Amino acid sequence: MNKNSVIALAAVLAASVAGSAQAEEFRITVAAGHPPVSLGVAGVQKFFIPEINRRLAEMGGEHSIEWTEAYGGSLADFNGVLEAVEDGIADMGYVVHLFEGDKLPLEQVSYVTPFGTNDTALMMNVISKLHKAIPEMGAAWEKHNQMVLAPTGIDTYHLLSNFPVNELGDLDGRRISVSGLATKWLSGTDAVPVSGALPTYYNSIATGLTDGMLTFESAVASYKFYEVAPIVTKVSFGAQYSSGLTINLDTWNRFPEEVKSVFLEVADAYRDRTAQAYTSAGEKSLQAAVDAGAEIAEENPDLRKQLAANLPNIAREWAAALDAEGLPGTETLETYMRLSREAGVEFARDWSAQ
Repeated sequence: MNKNSVIALAAVLAASVAGSAQAEEFRITVAAGHPPVSLGVAGVQKFFIPEINRRLAEMGGEHSIEWTEAYGGSLADFNGVLEAVEDGIADMGYVVHLFEGDKLPLEQVSYVTPFGTNDTALMMNVISKLHKAIPEMGAAWEKHNQMVLAPTGIDTYHLLSNFPVNELGDLDGRRISVSGLATKWLSGTDAVPVSGALPTYYNSIATGLTDGMLTFESAVASYKFYEVAPIVTKVSFGAQYSSGLTINLDTWNRFPEEVKSVFLEVADAYRDRTAQAYTSAGEKSLQAAVDAGAEIAEENPDLRKQLAANLPNIAREWAAALDAEGLPGTETLETYMRLSREAGVEFARDWSAQ
């Protein structure tokens, strides 16, 4: 073997050894407070994880992941996932930031601008653009040692109740289960909002604590809410940005660039697939409720307009409060409304108006 051949062989062996040294199996724990009956969590289990594995295998299998999946509050409940990821108890989490308004206030923007689009996928595209335009949104997550891989949204909200609702007065004195800033959607009525979450709504109505709930279409059948609240009044408060699939920054920084690229690509696909899944499931959910004996009150445009018009400008109030804390509340609101209009979204009222 001549000198050049020896050198070439040595280079090949060195590259092979280096490649082997860089290959790594990562151990990732994913947490969610909700069970996989929630479509966002189901998407992690049935699409995100298998797709990551598939793409890494197609790259030659140099890198692989051993997954531990902790759903349904087995590691952290629905309002504890943010902290679990922050502390490294979980490497990734399905964080329902709707319950983290004090720590992630800018993420609540869609909940103070109701009566917009019912198109969840369209809203998620707007939210992705908003995150790029407002760096303070990402910075808030970084304070909790994580980043958002994919914003996730849910389909449009309606009113479910055990009493009929034909006009605003029908809500007088009624106790309605609702989550997060959506409690403000009732501030133009004489209803009484009662804070809760999907896992608590059924029992709240069954035990007489509340008379109804504001929730999104796809949850109606999966949680069998129609059993205790058989009247669905289609109000169309709009699709909402409620959650995010996040990853711990220490975990993220251990990934080589090629693994990061796979995660980001799959995260975008997960965002879009999850949005489409919610929209499709919403239609099926309402039909399943009807089949089980629920009554669907088709959308009453006058009721929707009254609900929107009777509200104080909760968006401007929210923005001003954040401005006073040194956060870009007004900038976030106005940018969100502009991006929404550019995407073709029409609101029942202009929340950016003074």
